[in-house]
Order: sequence, then structure tokens, then C-alpha cells
Amino acid sequence: MKTPRLLWFVPLLFLWGAWNPFLRRVPEVGRANDLLRGKDYKAAEEGYRGALERRASEPRLKHNLGLAFLGQNNYTAAESEFIAATSSDSELVRARGNFFLGVTRFHIAETLQQPDEKIKKFKEAADNFRRVLELEPDDEDARHNLEMTLERIEDVEKQQEEEKKKQEQQEKQQQDQKDQKDQKDQQDQQNKDQQNQDQQNKDQQNKDQQNKDQQNKDQQNQDQQNQDQQNKDQQNKDQQNQDQQNKDQQNQDQQNKDQQNQDQQNKDQQNKDQQNQDQQNQDQQNQDQQNQTPKKPETPEVKAARRALDDLKERQKQRILEMHRKGGQGRRAPIKDW
Repeated sequence: MKTPRLLWFVPLLFLWGAWNPFLRRVPEVGRANDLLRGKDYKAAEEGYRGALERRASEPRLKHNLGLAFLGQNNYTAAESEFIAATSSDSELVRARGNFFLGVTRFHIAETLQQPDEKIKKFKEAADNFRRVLELEPDDEDARHNLEMTLERIEDVEKQQEEEKKKQEQQEKQQQDQKDQKDQKDQQDQQNKDQQNQDQQNKDQQNKDQQNKDQQNKDQQNQDQQNQDQQNKDQQNKDQQNQDQQNKDQQNQDQQNKDQQNQDQQNKDQQNKDQQNQDQQNQDQQNQDQQNQTPKKPETPEVKAARRALDDLKERQKQRILEMHRKGGQGRRAPIKDW
């Protein structure tokens, strides 16, 4: 990259020949010019400001004030004053205004960081140097500065292109790294998802197995409960059957006992009936014997004894009937007539 070697040298040349003779005869302008030549740029600025208070529309004073600002590296203020100088009716003032405006914009461009802004300001400076050459085609300094400015534009564009390529490479590397990272993350996520899925499957299998075991256990418990209930029911049924059998046996025993009692009663009755029959037969024999024996006249004592005997027999007969009723025989015992 070439260095614009005349950009600072050329402005000093014009400090000696850029003034209108009329303006040189003005005392405050002359003093300001002397201060500018002596590089006392701040004092020169004050002098030109004082002169502009009375000649506010004078482009040549704007031009000289721009030189004072340029000497202080106050490029923004210098640019404004040189722009005002380019509106002069004098071609010489316009040419010098564009020349130093180009120099100022060149320095402004060098301070900028953004390549697009830098190139834009360099192109503005190049346009100023072209206007100088339009007014003064033989101005070698303007031509030189134009060439330097165009080279700087090429340098910045080349640098911008390199930066762009470098940035693209960095972006590509970053994108590749990002893609690799994304791919790795995706793979990790897939592995994680697979692990989670495997874990879920395992958990589900464990859960299913637990549910199955629980169901089997519940079924076993239910079967055991059913078996216990069946056993209990069977025991209850057996107990009921046993109780019924015991009851039936008791009833049978009672019936047998009752039958035995009945049989015994019947037997006793038969014995009693037989005794009665025997007694009746004996009585009949006695009666027959009495009938065969001639009756003797009854004495009062015999009649009383016979009545007492009849009364005893009657009571005996009633007692036997009462015993039969209480014994539940349901029939009357044979009555023996006496």
C-alpha cells in the first residue's frame, strides 16, 4: 500500500499563495495569516473568526479558517468551512476549497472504522480532487492526491474483501463447528432419547412385571380366600350335617326311648289286663261257687261289709281309668264287673 506522501505537504504550499491581495491589506486578516504561517493555529482561528464577524459571506475567509482547523486536526470543523469555500464565485477559491476539502475528507476517512463508511468518505475526497482537476487540469498535486485516494479505496476494498473472505471463512468454520456441535448434540440427544426410551421400556417392563406379579399375588390371595371360604362353608355344612345327624340321632334315641316306654306301658297294661282278667275269672268262679252254695240270710253286718266292698271296687275302677288317661293310651281299660 502506497503512502499519500503529499497530503500533508501540499496544504503548507498553499498557505503562501491562496490569499486575495485585497484581503492581505485587511489588518486582522494579515495578522491571522501570519499566525497561520507560524503554526499558531488556535490564534489564527480566533483571528479569522473575528474577521468573519464583519465579512460572514466571504468564502476566502471560510477557506482560511478551514486551514486553521485543519492545522489543529479538527477535521469535522475544517470540512464544514471548506464546503462553504467551494461556493465561491472565484474558480481559484473553489479549486483551493475542493483541494483542501478532499485532503480533509481523506483524513476523516482514515479515522473511520467501518469499511463501507471509510470507502464512502474516500470517494467523496476523490470527487473533490476531480473537481480541482476540472478547474485546474495541470494541478499535479490534485492528480497525485486523487491517485493516492483511489489506491486507498482499492486497498480498503481489497482489505474489505479479505475481511469478508476471512469473515466468511470464520463464519463457515463457526457454521461447521456449529453443525458439528449440532450433529454431536443431535447424536447425544438421540443417544439420550434412546437411553430414555430404553429406560422407559425397562421401567414399563418392570412395571408390567410388578403388575403381573401383583395380579398373580392377588389371584393367589383370592384363590386362597375362596378356598378358605369353601373350606369354611364345607366345615359349616359338615357341622350342620353333624348337628342334624346328632339331632336326628337324639330324635331317634328319643323315639326309641318313647317306643320302649310305650312298649313297657303296653306290657304293663297287658300284665295288668291279664291280672284283671284273672281276677275277673277268679271272681266269676267265686260267684259261681256262691251261686251253687245256698244263700244264707244276710245279717246287717254282712250287708254293711258287702256295701263297703262294692264301694272299694268302684274306687279301684276309677283309679285305673285315671291312670290310663294320664298314660295317654287313648282307650278305656277293661272293666271287670264284680
